[in-house]
Amino acid sequence: MNRIYIKSATIALWSVLVLTSCGDDFLDKNPKLDVTETDIYASEKLIDATMAGVYTRFKNSSFAGGNIAVIFDNRSDDFVNTGNNTYAHSDTYNMTVGQNSTMNPGFFQAGYLAINAANTLKENLESRQNLPISESKRQQYIASCLFIRDISWYYLAQVYSQPYAYDPNSKAIPIHTEAVTGPGHNEARLWTIGEIYDQIIQDLSSAAISALPASGASFDPTVPSQPAVHMLLQRIYMAKQQWQEAIREGEKVTGFTLSPSVRDMFDAPYHTQENIYSLPFTNTERGGGNPASYISSGAGYIDTLNARNGIITIPAYRLPTDSRTQFIKVDPATGRETWYEKYDEYTTPLEWIHIFRYAETLLNLSESYYNIGDEAKAAELLYQVRSRSIPTGDILDVRSLKGEALKEAIYNERRAEFLGEGIRGLDISRRAEDFIHPAATRTNGKWDTVVVATPSNRTAYCWTLPSYEILVNTAAK
Repeated sequence: MNRIYIKSATIALWSVLVLTSCGDDFLDKNPKLDVTETDIYASEKLIDATMAGVYTRFKNSSFAGGNIAVIFDNRSDDFVNTGNNTYAHSDTYNMTVGQNSTMNPGFFQAGYLAINAANTLKENLESRQNLPISESKRQQYIASCLFIRDISWYYLAQVYSQPYAYDPNSKAIPIHTEAVTGPGHNEARLWTIGEIYDQIIQDLSSAAISALPASGASFDPTVPSQPAVHMLLQRIYMAKQQWQEAIREGEKVTGFTLSPSVRDMFDAPYHTQENIYSLPFTNTERGGGNPASYISSGAGYIDTLNARNGIITIPAYRLPTDSRTQFIKVDPATGRETWYEKYDEYTTPLEWIHIFRYAETLLNLSESYYNIGDEAKAAELLYQVRSRSIPTGDILDVRSLKGEALKEAIYNERRAEFLGEGIRGLDISRRAEDFIHPAATRTNGKWDTVVVATPSNRTAYCWTLPSYEILVNTAAK
């Protein structure tokens, strides 16, 4: 990736801090209009602002601040994209994303800007002496940069690579482990998805991660933490089908509880004991790419619920006593269940984007225990999540299920629990399954399906690297 800089973002952030904290004598002073790297690393406030800039890069609306959920829901089988607008991911839905597709370059660039911002700050904190911050803060910021870099690699690899379960040697994305601070550093070979996962495991299993905050009374879910690290590692070990390791990471996620209702996390104040890692938005920094901006009624039903054979068509997952059905909205003009409003502030979206929450920890553990043959434990963990939303009137006794029926229930509960959060698309790819969409035909009274991409068909299953990256990075082959 070329021409990626952190300096301008840092200056912009610092300008905001200065302009909002000046005193009455501000006009009597000559303002400093240029901030150098020396200035940044001589000031604790500027270092804090630079760390905040790394977080801001990650939660860019084209990347983790909304677009990731939209991408992976459009790749899934529980939504139907009814439009032909590439700005609204029609090509993502149709699995036809090419080098110059509308959303591809922005997603790729936003991810690499976050990676480079993290690498730049990390290297400066590691190499500079006599910094005006405590050693504990320095180590925490270094570990936070590692986490942001690695989770960005993770998300990028999910769309540009075939699944690890299909081919661990599938070429994925160019990897920069060092900061790109000027021209002449464009060349970076494509790492395989196996190499990327191994590097993330190495990074996040290192002693440096102990500098991140653990769970506790003062836990802040809006910054990287040890529980968030364990969640990312849990996902990766599940992708590698290393179930014992996934269990080990999941069991380390302690100090959290399920909220009384899923709704609690999507209404102010958005922070509950279920939040492990979330991206906050404020009145001065609204989530322009928040999933609500078009998985909602406000965008003319571009993404509608799959009411033909999606998860909401299975009776056990749309019970009247299931509190999650409150997110299903009915089109007043047609009377049809049309859209899903988990993120419902589509005019001024302020909801936090939840990257990791405790319900996923439990369902990840449930799937992992199932895969090592401990079905009783798997069923109990599944029940914890399901009974939160269906305290009464359930027609499915998940604790009595065995074998394939239990596995199907775990998979379906993930679909119901994380509908509108992008997890379903990630799950399909992680398991190296086909991407399937509803067809417009029926057989024996049931809607048919159509396979739109298989793991063996890289052209359809994966996004192609943007043309500008291929042009400047000749090693990306």
